[in-house]
Order: sequence, then structure tokens, then C-alpha cells
Amino acid sequence: MQVRVPQFIEHDPKLLGPLTLSQAIFVGAALFGTFLLYITMGESNFLLFCFLAALLFAIALFLAFYKVEGLSISTVIKNSVDYNMNTKLYLWKRKQIPVYLSLEKKKVEKEKSTKNAVVLKQREKMDNLRKKIDFDKQ
Repeated sequence: MQVRVPQFIEHDPKLLGPLTLSQAIFVGAALFGTFLLYITMGESNFLLFCFLAALLFAIALFLAFYKVEGLSISTVIKNSVDYNMNTKLYLWKRKQIPVYLSLEKKKVEKEKSTKNAVVLKQREKMDNLRKKIDFDKQ
């Protein structure tokens, strides 16, 4: 029995329950930052601490779970920074097209068409000859 095996599957392994390594790092950094915020200002200004902790967790969850066209937002940000920091060199090469007067152009086109007709007739003769040789062998 043949079984089709999917190929080119790209997924990150789950490390901590349903979280991948990068997601766990973002959430862990948010937890550590919240802990540091609580130590420094949690008891003296609890309302500001709650606001900053919520903002920190919102940013961490956004970075951990939001995807843009299958890429994590951290990858998108890294790619955009790389693109904007690297130099860009645009080269434009002009095509050399001959300029004809209207009468000259018609003459040149007529010459080309007659040359093409001759080439096509020669190809037809060669194809007919090939067919005769192939059929005669059998």
C-alpha cells in the first residue's frame, strides 16, 4: 500500500505545551518585565503598573502570535529593517532600437517577412524529408 508523505512541511516544534521557543521567549520576557515593574513601582503606583504591564503583555502577545502571510511579525520586522538598511542599486539599460522613417520601416519589414517565408519553406521541406525517412524505416 502506497502512502503519500507530505513534503516541505515547515513548522516549529512545540516546547512548552502549545508554545514554540520564540513564543515562550516573548511571553517569558513579558513576565520578567512585569516582575521588574512590580518590584520597582508596583506598590507605590499600582495604577501605572497595571497600565504598563498590560501594554507590555499586549506587545509580547502581538510579537508572539500575530502572523503576516505565514510569517511571524518579528520576522517581518527583521526583513523590513534589513531591506531599508541595505543599499539599493537600480540599473536601467536602454534597448538599442533602430529608428526608421515610415517608408524605410515598411521596406525592412517586407524584407524580414520574405526571409522568414524562405526559412519556413526550408523547414517544411526538411520536416517532410524526416517524415519520409521515419516511415520508410518501419
